[in-house]
Amino acid sequence: MGVENGSQSIPWGGEWRRHLRSGPEMDLVRSWMRRVECPTCEAAAGRACRTAGGRPTSEHRARRDAVGRIPYAKWQEEGLIPEQRTYTIPAVLKESVTARADFNVDTALADGVAVVRMFLADRLGLLLQGEEAMDRIDEAVRQLIEVRGPVGTADMVTVLASLVTALLSASAGPDGDPEALFDMVIRAQVDTARTIQKIQRERAEG
Repeated sequence: MGVENGSQSIPWGGEWRRHLRSGPEMDLVRSWMRRVECPTCEAAAGRACRTAGGRPTSEHRARRDAVGRIPYAKWQEEGLIPEQRTYTIPAVLKESVTARADFNVDTALADGVAVVRMFLADRLGLLLQGEEAMDRIDEAVRQLIEVRGPVGTADMVTVLASLVTALLSASAGPDGDPEALFDMVIRAQVDTARTIQKIQRERAEG
């Protein structure tokens, strides 16, 4: 599940600010990267790179090396992209890069790890601040989705669901029922949320 054969770098490198852009510029970058066959996974020209497990992933280093430097200056001269702007890389993407290096996994699994780590790191905030802390996490996940697009987002959701399933199976034990445990967890979360909402309404009413 999402393990790479070798160490692969995510294409933020020295030009990550440009890669964070979306729309026409991202389409140009994607087309440029995919104009040759990938030497690593043998993805055909025009097609996305694949992991060893067959999942779409960021272009492999060998493919990026093969296509050469992205001609941003030329595209700007031709009016295909606007003048360079400065972006701040979202913290969730930094965490994804770290996770990929830590576990030597593909982008989808690294993204899933990054999102879970965000929740773990903000446990106290979620307990004390509630909606405010959740809004911060929502915004970070939205930034991740904007960068990854529909395919990358679908991969991340699938990976997260598989991780939850594995954790439930381990928690339930060999003779347990993971589905029953999952139902119990969901009901407990819903009951807790409703209790908190009731307390907040009562406080607001004086």
